[in-house]
Amino acid sequence: MAWKKLGPKDSVTAGGGKQFSVDGVDVAVFNVDGKFYATEARCRHQDGPLAEGKLKGDVIECPWHFWNYDVRTGKLLDYLKDVKLNTYAVEVKGNELYIDV
Repeated sequence: MAWKKLGPKDSVTAGGGKQFSVDGVDVAVFNVDGKFYATEARCRHQDGPLAEGKLKGDVIECPWHFWNYDVRTGKLLDYLKDVKLNTYAVEVKGNELYIDV
């Protein structure tokens, strides 16, 4: 794993998400009250773009079929047991976001 710069922290709006590509890995970064979390970018159901979903607190809802994931842990909160997104550590250094991929 290695820390990679994503860009300015204000590029991910509060209460929202944004997709990034880092070394060929697509990730979704979410801003939950100024704390940043990152998961794989696509829903495990049918690859819906999670960064485009509705963020409700620390839960992202897939915009395609409404699966709900905890952005802190990647765990699916409904439908199936043991479904989990990959998650990545995010740090803020100055005004910049960094991710460990």
